[in-house]
Amino acid sequence: MPQYVQKIRVPVRLARIGAPPLAGLIALFPRAEHHEGPETLLECLNASPRILPFRLSDGDAVLLVTRDHVEWAEPDASVDPHLVIPAPYLATREELVRVRLAGGETLDGVISMEMPHEFNRPSDYLNGDDAFFPLRMRLGTRLLNKARVMDVLVRASGPVPKAA
Repeated sequence: MPQYVQKIRVPVRLARIGAPPLAGLIALFPRAEHHEGPETLLECLNASPRILPFRLSDGDAVLLVTRDHVEWAEPDASVDPHLVIPAPYLATREELVRVRLAGGETLDGVISMEMPHEFNRPSDYLNGDDAFFPLRMRLGTRLLNKARVMDVLVRASGPVPKAA
């Protein structure tokens, strides 16, 4: 009989191309591949599997979503921040931006970048390998799919964040 890994279920809203956002759950591994502790939502979205299982909140149905067609994922306010972005994520620079998505939505927020000094521009960060990046907004954080971003207006450079 197959062994199943008990996963951590995280409540999120998920926006897909051409469809209204859905409420549901994404399951995270209890142990991350590259650091101590559980997998985060950002790591899950940036993982290699093409299909993301998404349990709809209105029942037991599971929607299998192609990651490429996800515009953004927004964790519920009740989700522990350590389940959203990896704890070792230390921002070296922050930028106040306006992001325009392919679906027409415009989002204002802050991009916090963890980059070497010589590659610390928003263009360097957005050209990185990860498919999703966090945008910290007034009411929470959204994880945006770079492939669905039309453009990013850099409004102002923030100071280098202070260490916590």
